[in-house]
Amino acid sequence: MENIFRRAAMVLVFFCLLVHSNVYALEEDTLLRLDSFRASIEDMSEPELNLLLDSLFDAPNADPDLFAFIRLRADALHALSPKNQFAGGFSLYPGNRFYGVWDTQHIFPYSDSLYKSDTATHLDLSPTISGDFYFPFPGLVTSRYGWRDSAFHRGIDIDLNRGDSVHAAFTGMVRFAGRSGGFGNVVIVRHYNGLETVYAHLWKINVKPGDIVISGQLLGLGGSTGHSTGTHLHFEVRFRGVAINPEFFIDLENRTLLTFQVRLIRNKQGYGVRPENIVYHYVVRGDTPSKIAQRYGIALRDLKMWNGWTSSIRLRKGQAVRIQPPEITASR
Repeated sequence: MENIFRRAAMVLVFFCLLVHSNVYALEEDTLLRLDSFRASIEDMSEPELNLLLDSLFDAPNADPDLFAFIRLRADALHALSPKNQFAGGFSLYPGNRFYGVWDTQHIFPYSDSLYKSDTATHLDLSPTISGDFYFPFPGLVTSRYGWRDSAFHRGIDIDLNRGDSVHAAFTGMVRFAGRSGGFGNVVIVRHYNGLETVYAHLWKINVKPGDIVISGQLLGLGGSTGHSTGTHLHFEVRFRGVAINPEFFIDLENRTLLTFQVRLIRNKQGYGVRPENIVYHYVVRGDTPSKIAQRYGIALRDLKMWNGWTSSIRLRKGQAVRIQPPEITASR
């Protein structure tokens, strides 16, 4: 601990020297020194970074970009470290800031207040936070999210044979592993970005609550336990207990992520998912303006305004629909 404080103090002294020497002036030597300082951050531990952040709050003329860089580095280290084993008996679990509870006895223990108190949440699906995405099983998707007969299907079904290997989609920690009603043998993994993924109808479970798993790691073997009419994997993606259509994140044909950075927008139906680096949605069969608005968590009136729709519109396959507001350019 003394070494941590000593190193943090040395970095703080160096930072103060940079400030007093007008380090933030846009000069070539200054930029080189700033780059050197940024590079030194890469070698710091999470406690050191947090100590440095505390000191930057009171530092005059602190560079906000530098502050953001340190915060990002500290968050990345925090997300990648084991969360269930800290010195002194202190316990913390993945995504705890979104839940505040770690329940290994019930599959969905969260109250509606978690969801209803939410507005918008940034969700990081990048490998740094979530691990490399891994499709749970490379089988045919036989049933998708949405209404099916008279019941709402809150996930997707993936065809497999009994004994086929089922893998974790993202890195995280097993919260539930056992038998539960219609899900049969089910595993639930909570991930460091707050998502939980559900793997149901398994024949055999190979993990236990508290296990840290990496993306692609074996969770169990496929089967047909619970309310199931044939061997398949029922796969769900949830946030704060609310199911989200996996197709909002995942290209089911290519079995890859659609994007790494999204915002979850709460709406009456659950959560809309708005990619942060995608401006247009390209119409597919079955799309309507209201369905597109619901998918991305956009008010229908806003969607119409952004696309210049003044009356009812008939969409055509492949049509580009703006899902982000146009950039506003100030007139001179």
